[in-house]
Amino acid sequence: MLAWPHWLVVVVLVPLLGAVLTPVVSLRSRHVAPWWALGVMSVTSTAALFLILRVAAEGPFSYLPGGWVPPYGIELRFDEFSASISVICLIGWLAVLYSLRYVEWLREVPKQRIPYYYSLLLLNLGGMIGFVITGDLFNMFVFLEILSLSAYALVAFSGEHIAEMAAFKYLLMGAISSLLVLFSVGILFGVTGSLNMADVATRLASAEPVAPAALALGMLTVGLMVKAALFPVHIWLPDAHAIAPSPISAVLSGLVVKIGIIGMIRVYQIYNSANMIDLHMLNQTLVWLGAISIVMGAFFAIFQDDIKLMLAYSTISNIGYIVMGLGLSTNSSIIGGSAHVFNHALIKATLFFAAGGLIYRTGYRTLTDLRGIGRSMPLTCIAISIGAISIVGIPPTAGFFCKWYIALGAFEADQPFFGFALIFGALFIFIYYIRMVNAFYFQAPTRPEILEVEEAPASILFPTLLLAVLCLTVGPIPLTFIKPAAELLLAPLGG
Repeated sequence: MLAWPHWLVVVVLVPLLGAVLTPVVSLRSRHVAPWWALGVMSVTSTAALFLILRVAAEGPFSYLPGGWVPPYGIELRFDEFSASISVICLIGWLAVLYSLRYVEWLREVPKQRIPYYYSLLLLNLGGMIGFVITGDLFNMFVFLEILSLSAYALVAFSGEHIAEMAAFKYLLMGAISSLLVLFSVGILFGVTGSLNMADVATRLASAEPVAPAALALGMLTVGLMVKAALFPVHIWLPDAHAIAPSPISAVLSGLVVKIGIIGMIRVYQIYNSANMIDLHMLNQTLVWLGAISIVMGAFFAIFQDDIKLMLAYSTISNIGYIVMGLGLSTNSSIIGGSAHVFNHALIKATLFFAAGGLIYRTGYRTLTDLRGIGRSMPLTCIAISIGAISIVGIPPTAGFFCKWYIALGAFEADQPFFGFALIFGALFIFIYYIRMVNAFYFQAPTRPEILEVEEAPASILFPTLLLAVLCLTVGPIPLTFIKPAAELLLAPLGG
């Protein structure tokens, strides 16, 4: 059963078909939509579990729909990095559950539009899953567009003017990114005559001249780093993540921005396997941009009073950690950076879910207005506190293990400055999360009515607390799974 070859097709098609059918099954009642979406994500998660168990037991494997071999056929490939679909399915399922009451609460959203919210969310999750497991460059672009277009619509879903402006800014930056990626894929096809990633890597090894392939590498890096919101191409992120409905903020910050990172990992595999371009300059550029992103994202977060805007800037900082780990290109740094893709998704989803719970119950979203909320919503504030200490990197939370490996990688690469930059960034992060905890627990309320509120409903509180528990317990698990993937990153594709 685990080796059934069609699981790779199922895990992509189920959420995409589910998205298309959501408006249809909800024609008689919009209340069917969330339960339908939960069922779709349950089936998808089951297929993902079988795939992860198989790759853990047997190593990477591929499936060729229709039996057409590369370069003519489409390849779906599952390796250790593809196991990131586990966190996509988990957070996606929880986001659907969280939305059950939250979306009904959004006053600006016409009730008849709610099924389209779930349709867009399933489309977004299906696009991410397809992106992660495709072995084909053009299909990588197609799935990137599916998840991007649905993300733009979800940011604007509330219908508020500020949400529409945030989505428009996101769309403009995303369009530039997409053009760069598509143009690069076209160059690589022109140079190699293939779109299959493993096949492209083999043909690039003997490609002449080198300049077009180098141009494609540069444009792919820029395009994917826009998607990842690495400083200084991050300008779309703060507004988009802060204005979106809270379950969507969790998906965007925890998952969508990581797609740019996973795409960069795939590109790195292709070029490293081809061994026709010296990647040292690219690595150093990524390390420096990662270090700057760590510091600048944390610096801007310190001055925010809006809790969701603070969390959005924190995402920019943590993307810097991941990019720095990949750029240092040592075994330890790649392990730490790759594991942070998993662990930061859990942490940031915890924080955005908890922030959404506070907003749902109080209607307020600034630290000034939420002073003293820890007395009336203790469980939600405990979840925020756990997320805060985890994202700072205090042991034994999930964030600690990742940052330890990245710092270790900096010293392994004989670049200790970047290890100290990592620590300095963590201190910045500590400052603004201490502000949050201090406001919740130790300051007198400026809005006395918040002392009368209750905890959020179970459909909102349960996903928040579950993820908070995972932040405390699962930190080492991605590390042990990703250690062989760190070697895979430097190994030829298609093995």
